[in-house]
Order: sequence, then C-alpha cells, then structure tokens
Amino acid sequence: MIVSRFTKLSLRTIALVYLAVLLVVPVALIFWRSFEHGLGQFWEWITTPAAISALQLTLLIVAIVVPLNVVFGILTAIALARGNFRGKGILQAVVDLPFAVSPVVVGVALIALWGSSGWFGGIESLGFRIIFGIPGMVLATIFVTLPFVVREVEPVLREIGTEQEEAAATLGATGWQTFSRITLPAIRWGLTYGVILTIARALGEFGAVTMVSSNFPGVSQTLTLLVNSRYTDDYNEYGAYAAATLLMMVAILVLVVMTLIERRAKGKLADASEDIVPVKEKN
Repeated sequence: MIVSRFTKLSLRTIALVYLAVLLVVPVALIFWRSFEHGLGQFWEWITTPAAISALQLTLLIVAIVVPLNVVFGILTAIALARGNFRGKGILQAVVDLPFAVSPVVVGVALIALWGSSGWFGGIESLGFRIIFGIPGMVLATIFVTLPFVVREVEPVLREIGTEQEEAAATLGATGWQTFSRITLPAIRWGLTYGVILTIARALGEFGAVTMVSSNFPGVSQTLTLLVNSRYTDDYNEYGAYAAATLLMMVAILVLVVMTLIERRAKGKLADASEDIVPVKEKN
C-alpha cells in the first residue's frame, strides 16, 4: 500500500498526540506534583516507615512470584507447544483466564478457597494465615501474572521446532542437557520479555491484592495499596503522588536493568558469531 507523505505525517502526528494525551502528560503531571514541594519533601514522603515497608513487601512479592512463574510458565509452554493430549484446549483457555477475569473476582475466589470459612480454611487453625496475609497476596499476584511467560515462550518453541532437540537426544544427551544447552538458549529472548511483563504487572497489581490484604501499614500493604490509602483514607494527595512516583521509578529501574542484560547477552552472541566465521573461512 502506497501512501502520500501528507498521510504518513498525519498518521504519525495522530499517534504521537494519542500517546502524549494518554501516557506522557499523566506521567509528567504525577512527577511534577511529586516534586512540587521540593526534593526534601518528596524524600520525606517516600522514607516514612509505611513507605519503606510497602516497598520491601512489593519487592518481596515480586521476588517470590517471578521465579515461580518462570518455572511453571516454561513447563506449561513446553507442554502446550510440544505435547498432544486430551484437554489441551482447556489448558489453553485456563492460561488465558487471567486476561479475561477481573482481578477483583480473583481476590473473591481466593477468599472463597482460603478464607476462614472457605474450602481450605481449616489451614488457618494450624497457625498458617493465607487470606489477609502475605501468602494470599502472593497467590493473587501469581494468578494475574501467570499467562505472560507462557504466552511469550510458547510461540518461540513452536517456531524453533524440535529438530535440534531430537538430534541432541539421538547423540545421547539427557533431557536436562537438551533443555539447558538447546531449548533454554533458544527461548531466552521470549523468556526475558515474559519476565519483564511479569515484573511490571506484579509491581502494579492492585485489584486482586486489595481483596486479600488487610492493608495495614507495615504488615500487608504494598506500594499500590499505599498510594490508594494515602489518597482516599489519609487525604494526603501529594504523599500519594510521591508513592506513585516511587513505584514508577522501581518499574523503570527494572526495565533498564533487563534491557542492559539483554543488550549484553546480544553482544556476547554477536561476538561468538564473529569468532565462528573466521574458523569456517579457514577450514
């Protein structure tokens, strides 16, 4: 399709204006409100005991959720891409369920299962609290972030096929050797993107977490819950902006770190390819 220069410029302008109105302006406004009273006041708002505890709990939940979703996400993706079994369509639908179900519904479902009067509520009599505690918040976050690794890794597995894995098995490689030396390097970019999406969603999750959290500062209050509490309960508008800015900074830092890791890995791969080429030419 051939379009005129005017059409191209018009489409670019519309896209930029759309992104500016929906993304750039709101984020810039939050940053401006956060630092409106000076850097000292901003620092005071984000270093309160409640803010520090909320940050620590948010990072703890991310540190628990991401490895679990990586392990089970890869296993599920391999099962969907390589397996042919009854109920495969149902499994596909279950993986996509968090995209369709409201996070609030997820929280209600967890309460029905793990609450004091739920199916597994008897576990609280053993002194292990799920709902209104950290375990319930972890379960809620795992549920809403479940599809990302699966949906990023599965298409890559389908694209690379099974030829290399079958060749490795023919040469006597064990299942773990085949996975670690062939499958895992082949899916690393899809896995990296899935991890980034998982971290971003885990950092910003609110709906499911708010249903299973007591929201007590220093006990079970994440950064998203702190933002809501400051804004609606404490009427601390600027404190809420500061907490929101802190949350965005953490998310941006994670994205920067993951990008640097990805670039470094690509650089090593390119160097390895350059080393291989002269060897082939010499042969």
